[in-house]
Amino acid sequence: MNQISKTTEEINKRRVQIATPNRGIEVINKVVSVLFSYKRPAMYKDVAIASNLHLVTVSQALSASRDMGLTTSGGKKGLYVLTQSGQEYARFLTAGKEKEAKLVLRQMLQQESRWKEIMVFLKAIRGEARDPVDLVIDIERKLNKNWSQSARSRYRDCLVSILTYTGLIEIQGGKIFSLLGEEASEEEEIAPEVAVPTEMPSSDFALFQSDDFRFEIRKDSDVLTFAKSQFLAWIDYLQKRIAEEEKPEN
Repeated sequence: MNQISKTTEEINKRRVQIATPNRGIEVINKVVSVLFSYKRPAMYKDVAIASNLHLVTVSQALSASRDMGLTTSGGKKGLYVLTQSGQEYARFLTAGKEKEAKLVLRQMLQQESRWKEIMVFLKAIRGEARDPVDLVIDIERKLNKNWSQSARSRYRDCLVSILTYTGLIEIQGGKIFSLLGEEASEEEEIAPEVAVPTEMPSSDFALFQSDDFRFEIRKDSDVLTFAKSQFLAWIDYLQKRIAEEEKPEN
């Protein structure tokens, strides 16, 4: 490999952006809930006071929430505001509708650019039992980093916390199993009222509708593949449910 190729490879590695949350979902949910109650952009110092958490803890949680698509900059350093999707998530969260909140966040993570490589990993390990540190090592390699064991453990715990909460993985015997792509259960049936609002321009979406239905999807190959499996599974579930309801009683 010549020097130019090496330089190009190094630049490409530096450009890779992958979420490396420093806080678990419990703390993230706490600061997001506080932001929702503010109804306006808030400084992280104010969030720390309102949540009774250390400044560093709040800063790390807000950074993680930004990578998850829940928050964005309020216009200056240290100022945060919920995104439209973040407001939808926090609305369910603060209303005690955790099931709906989890579904919103699950959909968000699958669309967020900084979580794309994490989703790629989860797709690759379907059907396997893996050490959660394997995910951290995969991220470390792609970011061209050299983390300490303590850093790996911290990222492992935070990633597992978020991914377990959203139902993207499950833990058995200390190993993780990917649930990415599995059809929604009856309790998690995808309904219009919990759909994640998009903040992308409409030109990035394709629309297919008739008098009886409306289907809108972001034009992305990964999204299309995932939506196809989910949509077909949902239709199959509804057909079975209707058939059961229409079955004559003995």
